[in-house]
This record gives sequence, structure tokens and C-alpha cells, in this order.
Amino acid sequence: MKKSKLVSVVLLCILVLVQTSCWDQKIYERIGFILQLGLELDNEGSMIYTVSVPIVSPDIEGKVEILSTTADLLRESREKVRRVSGKIVEGGKTQHIYFSKELAEKGIGGLLEIFIRHTENQLLANIIVVDGSPKEMMELSAKFTDKPRPTFYVNDLLVSARLSSYAPETRIYDFLIMEFSKTIDPTAPLFRYDKKEIEVIGSALFSGDKLVGELNTEATGLLNTLAGVGRKLQYTYKDKKEAQRIKNGASILIKGAKRHIDLYFDEDIPCIEIKLDLIASLEECSQKIDFSNTEEKRKFEDEIALAIKKDCLELLEYLKALGSDPIGFGEIVRSRHNDYWRSMEWKEMYKEALFDVEVNLVLEFYGAIN
Repeated sequence: MKKSKLVSVVLLCILVLVQTSCWDQKIYERIGFILQLGLELDNEGSMIYTVSVPIVSPDIEGKVEILSTTADLLRESREKVRRVSGKIVEGGKTQHIYFSKELAEKGIGGLLEIFIRHTENQLLANIIVVDGSPKEMMELSAKFTDKPRPTFYVNDLLVSARLSSYAPETRIYDFLIMEFSKTIDPTAPLFRYDKKEIEVIGSALFSGDKLVGELNTEATGLLNTLAGVGRKLQYTYKDKKEAQRIKNGASILIKGAKRHIDLYFDEDIPCIEIKLDLIASLEECSQKIDFSNTEEKRKFEDEIALAIKKDCLELLEYLKALGSDPIGFGEIVRSRHNDYWRSMEWKEMYKEALFDVEVNLVLEFYGAIN
């Protein structure tokens, strides 16, 4: 019996040691989960911290509660917000992080580092740059009566924009990986807003963690194609010969793209040749073209391909002037020409790069247009 009691006591002690306790339990009803976070600068250069927390009480008509404060540190801001919320505000469910353009120009890498320092933070939140005030956008969107809850509304906008190649997909881990790799620069969706809606207007371009420029939606689509990550792209071709006509040019839907990059050096100058093979459908056209005539069809395809080439070269020169390398030419140099990579500063050599683009376009569907 003594031996049996001893075994029971030992087992009881083991169970006490291995069983989890509730010292750190979090009661759902007492927590305010941050779904959106906005960061910007005030007139004195201090950081404005704004969060949206869903309202679950049936006694309140609003969809979300907007809380805002000013502080120098994110954790300091969160603690200030907790003092007025009535709930324990936590960031484990954050879906979107908005940065004003002014703040992004100063660099956002240091602000994002906090998200990898604590296990409560997820790294899947979308990074978004706002043309205007994130605080104002969040307050206005909370009052949209014909839109879903702001978080779901923005999610729908992002999904639609990505499918159409109007905006990149950039999450916290994407941004930090690219920033620290120093071989490819991040991009992020760019938003604009008014009292009625939020609009995706293209992409924000970074050099390291600093905002240096922006692209509209069509240029963003071309960038995604050049980077090899595009899905589909609506491209509008303007015919200079028909510039005086009300209906001018053509609209095509690029449904498939294959990209090949050759990178070599001519007296240490990077020479970058990009070949694009594009499959597209013709959706609208102002010209009278006999597509059953192989030569006439090929001539029309070459005209559009030449326009795409021109736009791509202008885009590449713009990126070079900004010092932004979102396509990842630096990564190609590092992986294929590592000795050269170690012997120079890529950002400086990137300014001297020479580009050439070859575009081969095939219209596989053109309907009954004649």
C-alpha cells in the first residue's frame, strides 16, 4: 500500500508540473483585437498611431471603434490607447498596416521590426501606403453605409487589384525579407480615398525601406510582368495614326506571360536584356483589320508589341533613376556573378545599367472583329 501511495503522489506531482495553467489566459470579451493600424506624422514630426477595433456589442450601431494617439514608440502608443478603450487592445489579428507617404519616405523598416519581436503579432498583415492621412481614411471608411466592414472592404479591394495586376501583394514578412536581402526592393499597394470610397491607384516604390516613387495601375501591371509575378493585365494601345479619332487604339487582355532575363557586363556596366512572350485576347479595337490575313494580323501584333516595349523601357529607366530595384536585378547579379557582386556596390552600378526589351505578342482570340 505504501508503494502504491508513493506512486500516486509522484504521478500527481508530474501532472501538476506538466499541466498548463490559466495565468496568461485572455478572455475574448475583454480583448479589443486591432484589425487595422495606421501610422503617420503630425505637423511637429511626431507619430500618430491609429487603430480600428471591431465592435461586438449589440447596443452600439457602429461597425468599428477608431482609437488614436500620438507617441514616439508603437508600444507606448498601444498602452495609451488601452487607457481609453475599456478593453485590452491586442495586435494578434491585424490585417492591414497603413503608412502615410510622408512617413514612408523616412523609412518604415524600424517600425516593422516590432512585429517580429513578440509572438502575439502575425506577419501576414498587408503593408499599404496611403496618399493622405491613414487616420482620416480609417475614420471615413468606418462611416461607409454601403460598404462592408472596413477590414473586409479593403481585403476585397486588394484581392481584386492583385488578380488584375493593379497592385502588388506585400505583407510584413515580404517587406522585411526584401529589405534585409538588399538584392530586391519592396513595393506596396498605394491607396487614395474620399468620403465615399477607397481606391487602389497603383503601387508605392521603395529603395530599401524608404518610399522613393510610385506607379499607376497600368505601369504596376507592366512591372509585375517584368518581375515574372503578373497574373493578367489589361493593356491599352494608342494608335498615333488615329490620334484625331474619338475611338482610338485597342485594348487587349494579356493572359499569359513568359519572361527571360540575360544579364552580362560590358566593361563593368550591367547590360540587362529582357524577353517577354505574351499571349493575349483582343477586347476592343478601333481599326478595321482582317485577322484572317496572317500578315495583317502579325503587323498589328507587332505594333502593339512595340508600344509595350516602349512602355517597359520607360518604366525601367524610371526605376533606375529612383534607385529602386523591385524586379530583383541585384539578386540575379548576386546569384550568377557573385565575384562581381562582392567587388562593387550594386546600387551605384544599377544607375549605369543599360536595358533592352524584346516583346513577342500573339493574339490567340479576337472574336468576330473584322
